[in-house]
Amino acid sequence: MADYLKINELKENVIKLIEAKFELTKLTIQEKIEGIITQLIHIILTMFFGFMFVIFLSILAAVGLNIWLKSQYWGFVIITVIFGSLFGIWIFAKNSVQNIIQQVVEKIVDEKLSQEQEKNGDS
Repeated sequence: MADYLKINELKENVIKLIEAKFELTKLTIQEKIEGIITQLIHIILTMFFGFMFVIFLSILAAVGLNIWLKSQYWGFVIITVIFGSLFGIWIFAKNSVQNIIQQVVEKIVDEKLSQEQEKNGDS
């Protein structure tokens, strides 16, 4: 009878261990998702504020050109042509830009993975 009780106790301990490992995995995944979401929100807000900065800087440059050229619209035309040219280059260089972005993302992911491996190796 004592052996039977030890088997039940062992079985319960194994079940608790499996549940604990499952919870640990769940918490680890949750932590990584929270980190990704936090970084994504930070990147989106940074891009938004950067975009607003570029818009107002462009308006300032256009008004400055208008004053310098003594015109009411040539500054805006010049700034529009500049941004139109940049947009055209961006569209025509689509594959090159995508390759560069992919290389940068791969480098960042590789660095993060190596940091995680070093962190887990130290523990």
